[in-house]
Amino acid sequence: MLADQSPDSRLVRLRLVTKALWLVSSSVAFGVLSGAVSVIAGLRGHSLGVFAIGLGVLADVTGSAALIWRFRAERRQPVQSGAQEARAAIIVAVALAVVSAVLAVESVAALAGGSRPGTSNITLMAAGISLAVLTPLAYAKRRLGRQMASRALQGDGALSGIGAATSLLALTALALYDALGWWWGDRIAALIVAAIAAAEAWHTAPRRRSPD
Repeated sequence: MLADQSPDSRLVRLRLVTKALWLVSSSVAFGVLSGAVSVIAGLRGHSLGVFAIGLGVLADVTGSAALIWRFRAERRQPVQSGAQEARAAIIVAVALAVVSAVLAVESVAALAGGSRPGTSNITLMAAGISLAVLTPLAYAKRRLGRQMASRALQGDGALSGIGAATSLLALTALALYDALGWWWGDRIAALIVAAIAAAEAWHTAPRRRSPD
């Protein structure tokens, strides 16, 4: 229990909470604009990979916003942080599950319809910026989440990581389409991300403890 910790331990925990707040606040600030741009660019360019980036980033915004509430609440009432952590983990898990479901449906529909992705400068720029920003954010969140034993923060790191991985896959798929005409690469990449998101949703969701 946090209430039983020494003053030094509580001070270390407070520093970790402050760092976590900075990370998730940065995710929200970046994600609101970047996610909207990627979704619009992906839809206009018929690029599921870029659309997936935007969807993942907006889901990351949802998870990060929940974590802002969760860590601010811990600063006010450290003893009740367990319940707040569980609620935040549920929100992050749901966001991951929604990303997985939407991407899976859109990818299968695009494969069945045989539609071709676009390769505009906006889609490429959106993917490149997301890759550069989300990669270090994902690493920092996952690392800090392990230090804090926060399943919710680790799950939010997974959301950022999915955004980074999707960006890399989207850039690769668009390059393959431009060079070799492999239109399906963009769709397969989105399906891979959907599977990863589903696995992370399962891992992030809090587990019920069996009665003793």
